[in-house]
Amino acid sequence: MPSDIVLLAGPLVRASSWQPTAGELSARGWRVHVPEVLSDDQPPPSWREWSTHVLRQLPPLRAPVVVGHSSAGTLAVELAIRLGASGVIIVDGDVPPRHGPAVPVRPSLRDLVRSLADDDGMLPVWSRWFDADAHRKSLVGVDRLANDLKAFAEFEAGLPRMTISWFDDTIELAPWDHIPAGFIQTSAIYDHAAEEAHRRGWPCIRLDGTHLHPTLKPDETSEAIVAIIKRLAESPSS
Repeated sequence: MPSDIVLLAGPLVRASSWQPTAGELSARGWRVHVPEVLSDDQPPPSWREWSTHVLRQLPPLRAPVVVGHSSAGTLAVELAIRLGASGVIIVDGDVPPRHGPAVPVRPSLRDLVRSLADDDGMLPVWSRWFDADAHRKSLVGVDRLANDLKAFAEFEAGLPRMTISWFDDTIELAPWDHIPAGFIQTSAIYDHAAEEAHRRGWPCIRLDGTHLHPTLKPDETSEAIVAIIKRLAESPSS
């Protein structure tokens, strides 16, 4: 059984979004790493450079499993390739291509991003992307997070302002079918990704929650991660 888990947050939020789940996993005896790439005084790294910044923060790892939430799914795969990881898990995010160019967000979300940019190409912080769509906001879980005004203010204060051009970048993924992979769905937003994960024969778990499940429901999220890791370890290809 692997002893190291790397939790990657999507580039649009802080690594602290994983901390509640990290605490649950640590209590279960896992060695958990939650690298923080974003800085208060530096612009966000480019999409293609993100995993290099993550690698600089990680100690030597033993048979790690890399877990990527949301848009960190592709980053988790790239990091897993570079680490020679024993597994990769995508939590409520798009399933990356088997190899080749991978973009930060799927085309439909890219259209939303383009519509939100101001005249200088700057975007609002991620939590404000859904202000005009109450249903989407509910699926994401932003409304639930906002029930704690102090915690929500701290969450928003750490979110980066991205430029529209940041989303034009690509990562060139090497073939990665040899890495055991699993999928955890926490919102209806990623029905399409869950279907693709099932099609590829991955172990999948569906949780009844929101996109921000790792922050809002860390007990359920940690249980699902451990369950997927066990299934990956038991699979014939692992």
